[in-house]
Amino acid sequence: MRSKTLGINVRVTPEEKEKLLKNADYCALSLSEYLRRLGLEMNVEATVREKDYRLFRQLKQLRAAIPQLEKDEIIRCIDAILKELR
Repeated sequence: MRSKTLGINVRVTPEEKEKLLKNADYCALSLSEYLRRLGLEMNVEATVREKDYRLFRQLKQLRAAIPQLEKDEIIRCIDAILKELR
């Protein structure tokens, strides 16, 4: 394994960092590995389709919100997710 002993600091806004972290997560890579591959013009591919990731996030948000939601609102959210899955 190669020895990685040097660091490179890059300043970004909080929004840019969040976007970079999300993109790295789509590719199942650490942020360092994601940036290294991009900078060295290596292949970077998403392991999860954006649509699937978006649906996953919607389901997580729904699960967290269930105690505060009315039954009709829960059904509406589930129907919207099912519609997108079709």
